[in-house]
Amino acid sequence: MRAGAGGGAAARRRRARLLAAPSVVGLWLLRLTFAAALAVLIGYLPYHLYLRSGLSLFMSQRAELQHLVEQNRDLRSTNTELRLQLSRIQEDDAEIERVARDELGLVRAGELVFKVE
Repeated sequence: MRAGAGGGAAARRRRARLLAAPSVVGLWLLRLTFAAALAVLIGYLPYHLYLRSGLSLFMSQRAELQHLVEQNRDLRSTNTELRLQLSRIQEDDAEIERVARDELGLVRAGELVFKVE
């Protein structure tokens, strides 16, 4: 009987180890789940923060500013050219005639106009 009793104790120990084994596996599974969630959080948080505000917003506004500065420079150049043209028109009668003929299509009295197509 002692052999049977000893066999029962060994069986109980085996059962105890088998019952304890899922808790170790469960612990490791919990650790892996926590590590995966932490990795996702660490990866997503900067992406979420920089996408909606912060660095990406700064970069887009800086690009827009550069575009507006270039556009402003072009408009200033155009304004300068138009001011020069205006001063030439105000001071020179020949320039007035050129603008009237070329841009407005006017002719002097008694002139004939020939359209060539």
